[in-house]
Amino acid sequence: MRARLLIALLAAVCCGPWVESAEPVGLKFDLHDGYFVSNKFEPNAAESYLVISTQEQFDQVFGAAFVMGDRAHRLPEKAFEKLMVLAVVKRGQAMVEYQVKAVEAVDGVVQLHYRAARTPQASAEFACPLIVSIPRGDYRAVRFIEGKQAVKTHELGGNKP
Repeated sequence: MRARLLIALLAAVCCGPWVESAEPVGLKFDLHDGYFVSNKFEPNAAESYLVISTQEQFDQVFGAAFVMGDRAHRLPEKAFEKLMVLAVVKRGQAMVEYQVKAVEAVDGVVQLHYRAARTPQASAEFACPLIVSIPRGDYRAVRFIEGKQAVKTHELGGNKP
């Protein structure tokens, strides 16, 4: 009896309490295109990572690029009443094609998992955006994960975006 009690006591002291981390919760997301990046927004930055919560903020960064036969998937009217936007902009002498792998929330942190494939173009400079909308929520941070590497985390200060 004493041996069992001693083993249980040692196990509790050595191992401590069992703490599980929260499981990722997949978030509904939508991809948007048909926008260009304003040449006044961070023109000298190689990359930008944004969390946008108002139409005014969005309009300071992006403009609508209308072309004949346009079938772009843009944000709906009054989008920011229910949505927020996560965006990545890569600049330089390459076209960038993005692929979103997942958008999930873990312990109040939104994680945008994506890949970016660059196609070099020596003849011009580009600003290539990834624009993703997600439902508004009580998130405390947004983490951008390119491939398997976290490249940027925006703390939201406990405020709803």
